[in-house]
Amino acid sequence: MIKTQLDSFNKNTYVHCLNEVFDGLNLVDGFLLEIEKNRNYRNIESIISVYDKLFGNGEISNHIDYKIGKVYKPLYVTNPGEFSKSNSYWHIRLKLNSTDFILLDELYEKKLSNLLRFLKHLFSKIDNFFASSKITQLNSFKKLLENIKCDIEKFLLFIEHRSIINKKEKLDEAKIKQIPFGGLYYTAHIENINSILEKGILSHNLAHSKGLLTVDISNKQVNERRNRVVVGLNGNLHDYAPLYFNPRNPMLYYLCKNRPKENLVLMRINPHILMEDDVSFSDGNAASRTTKFYNNLDDFNNLNWTTIQNEYWTNYPDGKRIKCSEVLVKKMIPMYYVTDLFVYNQNALKKVISFFPNHLGIKTEIKNNLYY
Repeated sequence: MIKTQLDSFNKNTYVHCLNEVFDGLNLVDGFLLEIEKNRNYRNIESIISVYDKLFGNGEISNHIDYKIGKVYKPLYVTNPGEFSKSNSYWHIRLKLNSTDFILLDELYEKKLSNLLRFLKHLFSKIDNFFASSKITQLNSFKKLLENIKCDIEKFLLFIEHRSIINKKEKLDEAKIKQIPFGGLYYTAHIENINSILEKGILSHNLAHSKGLLTVDISNKQVNERRNRVVVGLNGNLHDYAPLYFNPRNPMLYYLCKNRPKENLVLMRINPHILMEDDVSFSDGNAASRTTKFYNNLDDFNNLNWTTIQNEYWTNYPDGKRIKCSEVLVKKMIPMYYVTDLFVYNQNALKKVISFFPNHLGIKTEIKNNLYY
């Protein structure tokens, strides 16, 4: 998937256009009901205006080839003069012509091209005496599109969730500037991404109790050291979902050396999550007994930001522990806090986008420079 196609995917351009066309079915449906009621087949100009409204303007006009006009019937080898009912019929050209949308259409199982094909066929039958039968076809087709409406409603709900974040108390600008890589980071196995998108990023205990962890990438020995209650936290370390300030840390290094990189997905989380209840942070790896934990954002200055931000940790005393400084979120991280998914290569990208993180407003991108 090239950059322009990925941009269209991340911006939900295809879904928005699909939504516009789907909403336009109500106008077409009204036209057909009027035909059935009054048996009036002459006012085809009104359905043309409906199609013009659907396909002649806006974003979708950049991605389809659309034209309606009269053409002479095939039996005329020479120009018979002015178009009339006897010598001509209406013809519509309606198909995808954008490379970006053709690829996305494959991803969405040809939802849009099938809809365009239906509307093209419908128009070609409007100007004859069998048009009334298309009402049944339209209702049948709407049932096939119910899953599209679910996706759209899910996306719109997520936009509403984003607005909830905007209404909440924000992290101080000075604190945001201290966070070096534009957010906080969570590493997940690609086989767990689908359930994470549905349920959120869960704590170790919660994910295991619900049976949602398809592949566990955690280090068994480190996990044993994390299975404890520490001063300053309201529960066991495993009751918290861990995030890192620096995505390129010793944990990721270990995973990259021991697992296929394309199976690892880095998730970036909005740092405003630090303003939620039951969120703490540490000055090093939470598994270490020497690590201190904090609940007050004024204690940000107790973190060794020089070591956290540096590319290497071996240059600093206790660097391996400090580099893994964490943010700990009780129980789960809602998906509306997740802003980006970063993957290693095209194979990983192809698999992740099949879960449609864009419907949740989450951008997906290849960033192999984040990996070791």
